[in-house]
Amino acid sequence: MADPAEQAMWRCPDCGQRFVGRNMPHSCAVRDLDDHFAAAPGLRAVFDALLAAVRAGGPVTVNATRSRVTFQTRIRFAGIDAPRGDHLLANFVLTRPVRSERIARVEHVPPYYYVHRVRLRRPEDVDADLRAWLAEAREVGDRRHVTDPDWPREREPPDWVRVPRPR
Repeated sequence: MADPAEQAMWRCPDCGQRFVGRNMPHSCAVRDLDDHFAAAPGLRAVFDALLAAVRAGGPVTVNATRSRVTFQTRIRFAGIDAPRGDHLLANFVLTRPVRSERIARVEHVPPYYYVHRVRLRRPEDVDADLRAWLAEAREVGDRRHVTDPDWPREREPPDWVRVPRPR
């Protein structure tokens, strides 16, 4: 069987975004990255600091759609929601939950993914802690958790983690 980290990416014929699997759910409402900051130009410097931290580990694909911007290597591992007034709501995906005063919310996505949300108001908010979490999230984006049997995967969320109800 082929290494999952090396398999070819599927390209959506409508919007051109790339995915690890065919017909992955996504928004084809692709837009220019600068459009996200037209109403909040002061937050562009915050985003640029976040992007620099993400790119410190190597190249990434930046996907800008109507409601969010995501960072991707093999899979999407971090990003932001559309800017909100005075802050960005950034997120990153790990296979374990992190408890920190910096993190606004952690949500469990079965079987073992945890989406962490952090509010960023200034470029300085992209500090050493966030850069370390983003570096770990990038490894999830590279699918190391699929190829490394020793990679931590926490399947049972602690009681402080939000668990969405099934639809």
